[in-house]
Amino acid sequence: MKKLNLTPLHDADKLVFPEEFDDLSLDSPALNFVTDFKQHHPSILTASVSAMDAAQVLRTGHLTSVLVMDHRGDFIGLLTAEDVSHQRVMQYVAAGISRHELTVGDLMRTRDRLQQLSFDELKHASIRDVLGTLRRSGQRHCLVVDTDRHQVRGLISADEVAARLHMEFPIETPANIAELLRSVTAMH
Repeated sequence: MKKLNLTPLHDADKLVFPEEFDDLSLDSPALNFVTDFKQHHPSILTASVSAMDAAQVLRTGHLTSVLVMDHRGDFIGLLTAEDVSHQRVMQYVAAGISRHELTVGDLMRTRDRLQQLSFDELKHASIRDVLGTLRRSGQRHCLVVDTDRHQVRGLISADEVAARLHMEFPIETPANIAELLRSVTAMH
């Protein structure tokens, strides 16, 4: 067995984050940007968590999104920082719902509204390809699915990609007021 030397941490040693590395570009393989659930546990909340608590979890964890599970442990949706933004919460408040009554389940994007890319297809794509696809569809996030095994394998966030590439990448999400009003009405 090889002998290793433990040494004290120096004051100059700092914690690094993925966005601090600049060895990636728009032409880098798309798989370099996937939060791969085969290697990392996904961030998860349950649908019953209050929207205010979820917003705090996203902020303190520096997360752009979390997966949502029901009380049985089934995957039911995705909650993004945009979903719990002050503006979105105020839309519900304006419709007569107390901000303290709002839950993750009220604000999340249900799984039937989520978009996916095939893991196999991503093996041959650049992140430029993925960002172009997300921009054209008005999506900021997409799931990565192993279609042969029917497994949600990962997630790609345009915001996280932009941060890692040190660039801005605005995506206009089409406003769908009718959908928001339907969801608010369904809660009452």
